[in-house]
Amino acid sequence: MKGTPVNDFAELAHQLRDLLGLEEAPVGVTFDAADADDPKPVPRRPAGCCFWEPAQRGRLDTTAGDHANCSVGSYTHGLIPLEAAAARTDTGALVGSGWVSEADLVAAPALDFTPASITYQPLADAADPQVVLARLTPASLMRLHSAVPGLKLAGKPQCAIVPLAQRGTAAVSPGCAVSRTRTGLADTDMTCALPAQELPSIVERLRAAVAADHVVSAYAAADIQANFATG
Repeated sequence: MKGTPVNDFAELAHQLRDLLGLEEAPVGVTFDAADADDPKPVPRRPAGCCFWEPAQRGRLDTTAGDHANCSVGSYTHGLIPLEAAAARTDTGALVGSGWVSEADLVAAPALDFTPASITYQPLADAADPQVVLARLTPASLMRLHSAVPGLKLAGKPQCAIVPLAQRGTAAVSPGCAVSRTRTGLADTDMTCALPAQELPSIVERLRAAVAADHVVSAYAAADIQANFATG
């Protein structure tokens, strides 16, 4: 979908938000955005996942240094090799606690290239995103799974959903303890990552899935009223 006009993503963002009942704007993630050659400084954050929430409201052009406070996240985003991530103190604390094993780190998805910049911004403003992030509730996950039955449930670390989606695999994460603590993600919420190039198809399938949900919900409500209403 390279070169898709901004207005197309604005419309897709609107439809995605409406169909999933999202309270927050979906976020577009762009690697090496054409207009990110001279990124403005961004507020210091403990991890790359901490850019997701503020990017619902405005653009953030980040570089490797902005992700450096989380070695595992820097690895999953292709910014440092696994050997460098494994040698750092924060990774040692995660492995030493038993939270993850060295084998888990080796198996974690990671970008297979090193981006010079990673841009996070409202999807409606994105010109050529590769990944779309959306904050889901259980109800919106129900709708998305109906439209994308192959949706992958990703474990630790949560940021692994980004390289998965960049490779073409739609994924949802219940979050991980480290990311939830750093981001303050509500217990009722989770995050999904969708391949941006598949978004038109996903939205079309969502429209059909949501329409079917309305039909069966109306049937269930009428059945309750007719056969189980009290008073």
